[in-house]
Amino acid sequence: MVLLFIGPSGGGKDTQAELLVEGAGVSDNQRFERVSTGDLIRDISEGEHEIQRIIREKMNKGFLEDKFTIGLLQIYLSELRSENVILSGAIRQATQIKLLDQALALLNRTLDKVILFEISDKEAIKRMSGRLYCPIDNSNYHLIFNPPRKVDTCDLCGTKLQRREDDNPEAIKARLAEFHKESGGIISEYENRGILIRIDASKDIDSVHKSLIKKLNL
Repeated sequence: MVLLFIGPSGGGKDTQAELLVEGAGVSDNQRFERVSTGDLIRDISEGEHEIQRIIREKMNKGFLEDKFTIGLLQIYLSELRSENVILSGAIRQATQIKLLDQALALLNRTLDKVILFEISDKEAIKRMSGRLYCPIDNSNYHLIFNPPRKVDTCDLCGTKLQRREDDNPEAIKARLAEFHKESGGIISEYENRGILIRIDASKDIDSVHKSLIKKLNL
């Protein structure tokens, strides 16, 4: 099964993806692997080779071409052993939909379901203002909704947690506005295909996860 998670920042899609990766609420043969295009690009941009420097510069300017991003995703998926995959960040604009379709077709795969995590802007700002993350394993936490067992410390590796520079109210509002601007065409396309699943992401993590499991028939 190939899933695509979409939704505004603060909707909890990364947290829900991590739960499926960990196998929460599903059998072993239904466990997923999460693939983030953002993580892939960051991974290959690290280092001092000329091409890595160019990628970093383009990332900072927001000029990474869609074909490059989807092509990188296709290469990674071609080596992936897991049949159950969650795509995160793969589609941010409607123009990328066709490219993803083509990439999956070349791998004899199709997009099975698109999960839209819905949440109000007010709740999203509240959530993101309290977010923390681990710079080593990229696990996510929240001061209120998902606090680490030890203050400011990653549960998995013990690294000191950090707050993203752009998790301030003005930056959050800008990201939400961008999502609303770009998401209409994406939502309409997948809804027309009959593969869109809407999830009320305003509830607590456990309730959202149970709803997700139920709607996916896992």
